[in-house]
Amino acid sequence: MLDHWEFITVYWLSGFVQEKFEIWKGKKDRQQPTAGSVSFTIYLLFPLIDAEESHLTITQTTDGFSFSIDWFPGEEFPLKTFATESRKELLLMCEYHLESVFLHLT
Repeated sequence: MLDHWEFITVYWLSGFVQEKFEIWKGKKDRQQPTAGSVSFTIYLLFPLIDAEESHLTITQTTDGFSFSIDWFPGEEFPLKTFATESRKELLLMCEYHLESVFLHLT
């Protein structure tokens, strides 16, 4: 189910320390980690500040999907899945403590 998604937009809303909102955009990596997973290299679009690229991996689990990102090494975050009727887009959502993350795959 993860194979045909080429692009990702990440909307990250954080309530830790100070409230902030970030938008990251990326493309699927050529080298994929394992079957049942898809990896993306993402770049910060908003806010307009210098930031290094990041790496995000979505993994299919027995309970659905989870994601990991290099900002939180060793952490896996469970995702809720929302699909459009046409199946041309997929929206995944994670709520973790004061963080809300939306992953939009196209």
